[in-house]
Amino acid sequence: MPDMLLPILTFAAAWGVLVLTPGTETALVIRLGMNVGRSAALGAALGTGTGLALWGVGTAFGVSALVAASPTLYLTLQWAGAIYLAFLGIRLLRPSTGANDQAQADVQARWVAGMGTGYQRGLLTTCLNPLVGVFDLTAFAQFIPAGVERVSYSLLLAGVQVVMAVVWYAVLACLAFSLGRVLSSPKVVRALDMLTGVVFLYFAFRLVLSGLPA
Repeated sequence: MPDMLLPILTFAAAWGVLVLTPGTETALVIRLGMNVGRSAALGAALGTGTGLALWGVGTAFGVSALVAASPTLYLTLQWAGAIYLAFLGIRLLRPSTGANDQAQADVQARWVAGMGTGYQRGLLTTCLNPLVGVFDLTAFAQFIPAGVERVSYSLLLAGVQVVMAVVWYAVLACLAFSLGRVLSSPKVVRALDMLTGVVFLYFAFRLVLSGLPA
């Protein structure tokens, strides 16, 4: 049992570092929590967890290996992720002009406020990030001890991955909501939108660069 527990703890430590490192999911949860509401941010946290679960299950049963082995398939997913992130970033960077835009923003805020839409955004952001699949594909193989059933142990690692991510992003969602009640100035909201948009565009740019031939 200790021989099986140590790789799980080591994997949890490695994954914890990645989860704590700000990325697209972090930016999405904080932005929704501060600007929209706790339910949308919690939905994004759950959507991210579902996306991680899909990648983990895919890795356990070899789907991620298929993606890694097929340059065309991987490149397609990579570009889809880059386009989606760029779309989110550009939309956040667009300036608001007048009451008409404010009214539209209010309508959009009420629409996004539901947990379902936050869930959808978190799910898409994670599913369209091929780096998650590459991490699972490389990390799972390193942390599976000899003599265990590989699929079951991979699913266990995926479960650890999902639980840690959902707990952390849920904490961020709750903290961001509290901060949002204090930092409710339109200037602060706009600055956060712009910062989040830049983060999304940065990660989209990284995906594009990694997809270009050397």
